[in-house]
Amino acid sequence: MTERGPGFILVFMLMVTAVLIGLSLVVPDKGMQFALDFELKYPSFDRLVNNQSPEYADITSTIALSDSLNEVDQISDQELEIALGMVDTIDSVVVIRRKHVNVDSMRAAEKYLQHIEFKGGDASSLYAFFEALDDVAYKKGKTHVFHYGDSQIEGDRMTSYIRDRLQKRFGGYAIGMIPASNINQVKLLNHENSEGWYRYPAFFKEGAEGENSNYGAMASYSTYTPYPTDSSLAKDSVYAAWVRYDTKKTIYNNTKKFKQVKIFHGPVYDAVRLTFPIYDTTFTDYLKGQKILNTVSLDFDEPIDEVELKFESKISPQIYGVSLESPTGVQVNNVAMRGSSGTIFHKIDPALFAAMHDELNTSLIILQYGGNVMPYMKDSAQAAQYGSRFYNQIRLVQKACPNASVILIGPSDMSTKTEDFFETYPLLEPVRDALKKAAFKSGIGYWDMYAAMGGKNSMPSWVEASPALAGPDYTHFTPRGARIISEFFYKALIIEYETYNNSKLANDDSSQHP
Repeated sequence: MTERGPGFILVFMLMVTAVLIGLSLVVPDKGMQFALDFELKYPSFDRLVNNQSPEYADITSTIALSDSLNEVDQISDQELEIALGMVDTIDSVVVIRRKHVNVDSMRAAEKYLQHIEFKGGDASSLYAFFEALDDVAYKKGKTHVFHYGDSQIEGDRMTSYIRDRLQKRFGGYAIGMIPASNINQVKLLNHENSEGWYRYPAFFKEGAEGENSNYGAMASYSTYTPYPTDSSLAKDSVYAAWVRYDTKKTIYNNTKKFKQVKIFHGPVYDAVRLTFPIYDTTFTDYLKGQKILNTVSLDFDEPIDEVELKFESKISPQIYGVSLESPTGVQVNNVAMRGSSGTIFHKIDPALFAAMHDELNTSLIILQYGGNVMPYMKDSAQAAQYGSRFYNQIRLVQKACPNASVILIGPSDMSTKTEDFFETYPLLEPVRDALKKAAFKSGIGYWDMYAAMGGKNSMPSWVEASPALAGPDYTHFTPRGARIISEFFYKALIIEYETYNNSKLANDDSSQHP
């Protein structure tokens, strides 16, 4: 065996080093794709030589907010309202009053806050919602908010906190709209069904597709018999199905009770007997009507925390949703669409969508999308195309709901693993910019959740926080993180409301003292 001297070893090591450096200069950052699904990735020259790691965002202010939220949660609802100066107490009756708020001081105190952005700084597109809030607060009115989004809001994540804050501030309670069937959804409450239910979402890629586009405001409908056909119309069998809602274990106290149950359904082909036991008494009602939208409203003398609805008929109507409500106040509804990019509203019958939102007096629609397209984006041109498609969806929503305000919430920061580190998806900012452009073009507000988190490479900081504010998938918030990002959004919304409120007070003063 030939012995190799030190010189040979040195030359060999230099050659290997040269090859490694050469690869770092030649191989693209995204790697090289070969046949048979073989991909070669290699560290960049800077990473190889300098061992550079990405710089993660500083979220010190976010951690501080997390601690403050714990303190707020220990205060009762009424104590919180009084502490914020928003109510007076007169003989144990809470009376909401309008007061001037120093918005400039609020903005200065919340330097970390990401504000809602508008084209030209004109926030008047939110005034319809603010007027509805005033109607709720001062005239005991009622209005609905719909929060449509992807899996970032699944299981009432984010929506539950926004609902709680709005109801505490302006009035109302209860969880709002729920699908009749619990198939293929993360439950918002204890929700049980008998066997034989079907659920048809407009947005679910895997599962039953609806026979028509009558999905309604919940973007899905449920039935307890197969969709009516000529053969099913001839059957004599009577189907019985039930659904049970129990709100005792929902997250916030405001959603643990309800006093009204509303059932929204399509045309009735056969008489539908509805029974529902309350305590020791069983009540009976009927679903009827041939219109595209029909409603049954059940009102109770006292707030309750559970209800079982039993349906009996030969043919099931399309049930668009069941709403658990308070008689007055703000109702905030969660419509989570796992895997959706938000480009589904063209699948929903516009007349039904409009009629249902009109019936519910919807004053605000929140659209929260963008995250699900991130792994598939190849270039900025594709991001721009997505923004153009989303603009068309916004216009459909606006046309169906001309009296409602609309806010678009863009994607959070999301990380993909590059070599040994998690970094922001390369095309996240182009997607964010495309969605913001779509919002401005359609005249609605845009809230930049990515910037609110801290911008580029903020997600790893949320994941590594103690306790964690985001999950190990580097995409979704933990419950604590969801509460924080929701508080950011709520504060941004309330600053706009207080600005509107101050202008109302100024107008009132000028009219009284010309």
